[in-house]
Amino acid sequence: MGVARTHRTFHQKENRMTTPDALRVFDLHCDTLDALAMNDTGPYADLGVAKGGTLGHSGLQLSADRLAGMAWCQCLAIWVPDDLHGITAHQWYRKVAGWFLADVQSEPQSVTRVTDASQIEASLAPGHLTGMLTVENGSPIGHDLGVIDEFARDGVKMVTLTWNGKNSIASGNVTTDGLSSFGREVVRSLEEHRIAVDVSHLNDHGFADLLGVATRPFVASHSNSRAVCDHPRNLTDDQFRAIRDMGGLVGINYFRQFITTRDAPADGEVTFDELSAHIEHFLNLGGERVLALGSDFDGSTVPTWLDGCQHVPAFHDRVAGRFGQKVADRMFFQNAHEFFLRQ
Repeated sequence: MGVARTHRTFHQKENRMTTPDALRVFDLHCDTLDALAMNDTGPYADLGVAKGGTLGHSGLQLSADRLAGMAWCQCLAIWVPDDLHGITAHQWYRKVAGWFLADVQSEPQSVTRVTDASQIEASLAPGHLTGMLTVENGSPIGHDLGVIDEFARDGVKMVTLTWNGKNSIASGNVTTDGLSSFGREVVRSLEEHRIAVDVSHLNDHGFADLLGVATRPFVASHSNSRAVCDHPRNLTDDQFRAIRDMGGLVGINYFRQFITTRDAPADGEVTFDELSAHIEHFLNLGGERVLALGSDFDGSTVPTWLDGCQHVPAFHDRVAGRFGQKVADRMFFQNAHEFFLRQ
């Protein structure tokens, strides 16, 4: 069932940003690193990910060998689960970070690591993956602010404060506590290191607490609109406005359950109309310079027409056709690029 809506039109006359003849894409969140590096551990052990896969060549939703016609910059998250057995959160972080460093050294023809946004422009090339390290769940920090120094040395540019549960920093969307006193120190330290704070997964109490602490723009790397799909992982209108007013970013998430409340795909495919309803709602809240992509590739179940990076050019064309080329280019690359250049 599609969403019947009257679509606001955003016209512009600029051409698509290209490098050259390539669509520029900047995605704020995927779980591809964990799927490759931790395919024999914890929640990834039963996914059937082939050992030996790389960022350049795999059967996952994001793989450089399917980026034809695109110059792609990806925030590569190290997701640290809430419940770990036989490995600490910091050990998990180090294992995935080490895998990433080894992989980019082994296939420079496919993947480039950047540690600062000023390096992105030079690394973009058709069919090539530019990777920027992020962390999903601040649990590796524990109670040691020195780990943030380690993040900075590793080139981490964004940290999602929590996953779904509670850590030493704050509480995720299935828990009820807010930001801890140590969490306030973490936010200040991340800002000092120019590492963006990410509020995706943070609960409403923690978001409200963050507003009393944050002095720099922050991000919801992979969250949709709660007014369109009533899920606690999505943003309220007031939360979106707060991110907008701070000069932050919101990455549109492709996860089915954050797009629609109906029982998809049992009731049929999640449609472009249903996903575009989130884009339209945020645009009508003044989000033209806020919207970005937050695919959640390799960490969620997405619509079949977005099931893999090779489908993103068609998605861009549909967004441009509905909302205008300028909105599409800003959402797919420019807003995120400008944010990290300022960060």
